[in-house]
Amino acid sequence: MTIQEATHHYHVSEKTIRRWIQSGKLTADLIDGRWIVEEDGQGVQTVDQTALVDQLKSENAHLREQLARRDEQIDHLTQLLAMQTKTTAALTEQLDAHRALIEDMRRRKLPLLKRVFRWT
Repeated sequence: MTIQEATHHYHVSEKTIRRWIQSGKLTADLIDGRWIVEEDGQGVQTVDQTALVDQLKSENAHLREQLARRDEQIDHLTQLLAMQTKTTAALTEQLDAHRALIEDMRRRKLPLLKRVFRWT
């Protein structure tokens, strides 16, 4: 079969088929400037499935570790956000209390100023 036919047969890209030919995973002959891949099962050297499974398990474990770290980071950031929210609420209460105090002081001074400067 041609390289194009091999891409459909193995469900991989043309680049992968060419790599497999170069590495010896596929048996192919160059005939008239075109690669012809052997169709029989004997010409195909299958990828070691055990190695592939081990690689996928390793990648899976690595991704699980990354997810666990991200979960820890999210928990930490959530705690920081909760603390900041409480701090902001407390500061807002203090600010409101100070504003009320200032407004109260302004109201008290105004009658005094009216008396001092004899405003009517």
